[in-house]
Amino acid sequence: MLAYTNSCEGAVQNQEDDAVEGLDLLAKIKYPSYFAGQQLFIRGEDWHNNAMLGWTHFPWDIYAAGYKDAADALVTALAERKASIDSVVYPLVFLYRQGLELKLKLILPQARRMADKEAVADHKHGLMPLWSELRRHLEQLSLHKGAQELPAIEDFIRQLDTVDPGSFAFRYPTTKKGEVSLPELRHINVRHLSEIMDSVFGMLDGIHSYLGEMDQHNDCW
Repeated sequence: MLAYTNSCEGAVQNQEDDAVEGLDLLAKIKYPSYFAGQQLFIRGEDWHNNAMLGWTHFPWDIYAAGYKDAADALVTALAERKASIDSVVYPLVFLYRQGLELKLKLILPQARRMADKEAVADHKHGLMPLWSELRRHLEQLSLHKGAQELPAIEDFIRQLDTVDPGSFAFRYPTTKKGEVSLPELRHINVRHLSEIMDSVFGMLDGIHSYLGEMDQHNDCW
């Protein structure tokens, strides 16, 4: 009887502790009214939390890097079980795709200039048209001629572009026509995806750097 009594008392104590903890959590919640009248974007006294905008002359570079860095941070959070993989996978793939699109749009003007092609404004979101043009210029400039890297990159870009041709599939569950955005895709291994994306971004970074060196060399003559 004593053990039963102690068990009941323990259960009651646990409930009381949970109630107290719940009240503490509620007390820490800041509702929108707490911030009423404040500006959304500010420069705070906690300087380490202040992000700097507009400081670079190469915005395409930092935008592309930002989406890739954000994707990498999500992969790390998933590996540490700090986020739900079944929900975070959507912004994760979008971040990789957006970063890749911006990276291609960053490199293309440079490649066009080196190949003596006319400058064009890249406003569309399709990955394969961007990559196909870039590859033509790279082959004209004899970059990675005969190597296996360009075909490999193209295959991965084509796969991503097929699944998400307009950069909407991982942002919205349905298309503009009301159809399911990803009707056949059922599983994505985020580790595998991140490893491939690291290799693709790494190679594109190398191409970008090499084109930059070529451009500087030409300016010297």
